[in-house]
This record gives sequence, structure tokens and C-alpha cells, in this order.
Amino acid sequence: MVLVFGTVCLDRVMQVARLPEPGGYVPVESEAIYLGGEAANTAFALKNWGVDLELVSNDLGMGADAELLQRLLEEKGFSVPPKGGSRTPVCDIYVTPDGERTMFGRGFSTMEPALDLSSIPFQEGQLFTAEPNMSGVSRQVTREAQRRGMLVYLMDFFRQDDPLEGAFCQCSTDWVGVRGDREANLRWVSEWVDKKGCFAILTDSARGLFCGSPSMKVRHYEAFPAPVMLDSTGAGDTFRAGMLYGLDHGWEIGRCLAFASAAGALECGYLAVTTRTPSVAEIEAHIARNPKVGRQFLDQ
Repeated sequence: MVLVFGTVCLDRVMQVARLPEPGGYVPVESEAIYLGGEAANTAFALKNWGVDLELVSNDLGMGADAELLQRLLEEKGFSVPPKGGSRTPVCDIYVTPDGERTMFGRGFSTMEPALDLSSIPFQEGQLFTAEPNMSGVSRQVTREAQRRGMLVYLMDFFRQDDPLEGAFCQCSTDWVGVRGDREANLRWVSEWVDKKGCFAILTDSARGLFCGSPSMKVRHYEAFPAPVMLDSTGAGDTFRAGMLYGLDHGWEIGRCLAFASAAGALECGYLAVTTRTPSVAEIEAHIARNPKVGRQFLDQ
């Protein structure tokens, strides 16, 4: 079982030919609203891969946006959190033809719920994952998961006081490290492993990933290619889901990393994560089509 704690929101995805210069104008070519949020994206992938999971998230907010978010959650087969809070979190995502996305959000800073920890289904020995959008609550729930003996996998927790000891810690160069700087990223992972005693993963988009742990040498891994680059939104969430899928199945870490990398690459071919997730068979076929990339993950 995987306990997924974190954000559900509305993603309003707009495709544009380019981002305008300051004061400029660019028409929106298409617009659609999807279920989004890091937790929803990760849970959607895991659910479609047949993983038993529980999704625990922020309140929906109130009004028409909350009604829409509730309907989208129900359509995907997720339990619905209560309405309440000040605003429904909404993320406006502008996607350009190269697959890059620029995001603007509202309602995220006020979405921390007053959770009853006794209502959260912690299970000793099972997997727990979170991201820190609900800052204080996310860290409170994470510490409780650790206290309950869960295997913790955290995404984008990089504060010095974050509870990372013994956990898996996934970040991207959107937040830490330096995009495209191999040495700086190797150094960041090495220092984080030394400071926190965690298994650290730093993803750098198509430039690959860097990872290591107290028992595994820190190194760089080439990324699996993305056959289609339509929208990179949520590729990191799908990478996280891939890691959790492998860990839930008891795989060796190299196989988990390969599956996660291939899953994230394929996800870039879809507009919004919750429209479609690559199947397990498609991910394994992508690994088989790229044996050179796949072999590096098995060479520990």
C-alpha cells in the first residue's frame, strides 16, 4: 500500500506558440481544465498501474471550482476530501511547443487543512509520500509517518530542517542544484547525502539525474529519451510514481530508477498527467528499446 499525501488542484492548461515579451501579446491556441496537483498526478499513475493506495489531500475550497474539482476526483475514482478553506487551488499552465511549461497559481498558500492525524491510515512497513505545498501540515504528517514506521519518499523537501534522515528524497533543478551543471549537481547530491543520511535523487530534465545514498556512490545517469515532447508538466510526479511502483514491488534500486526515468520520459508525450499515464508494458518496452540507457541503472 502507498499513502500519498499532498496537493490536489485544478490545472488550467493553455497551449501557446511562445511566451510573450513584457507588454506583448500571444494568443492562446487551446485551453482545457484537468485534475492536477503533485499528489493527484502521482496517485493517478499508481492507480493506473494497479497499486493499492490512499490519497489524502487538501480541502477542495468552495464554490464552482470546488464542485469541478470534486467531479474530476470522482471521475478518476478517488475519495473526495471535504469542501472548505478559502479558495480552490488553481494552477494556470502555459505550454510551449518545446514542452516547457510556465505556471501561475492561486489558492495554494491558504490551503493547509487542520488535519486529524488519527484519521490518516498510516501503516507500519508501507510506503508514504508527500510534497511540501502544505508546508507545516506536510512536515507534521511526514514526521508522524516516520514515527509509525513507514518507508518515506519525499519530493521537493529541501529545507535544512526537513525530516529526511533515512528517507528517499527527490528534488529537481527547478528548486536546487544548477540546470545543466553536472559538477554542481553531483556536489549538491553528495552534500545532501552526507548531511541527511538519505537516498537523494536530483532530476535535471532531459539532462538526466543524479543520485546516491550512504551505501551507494553518487553518480550521474543519462535520461531515457522522450519520444514525444508535448508537455513536461508532472514528469517529476510520474518519476516519483515509478519509483514508488518499483519499491512497492520490492525491486532493486537500479530497476526502480530505470522504470521511473522511462515513465517520466513517456509522460511528456501527453497533455496533463491525468489525461493518460503510460502503461507498465509501454514503460518496459521503452526501456527495452534503449538498452544502453537501461544498462547504466543496473550497473551499481
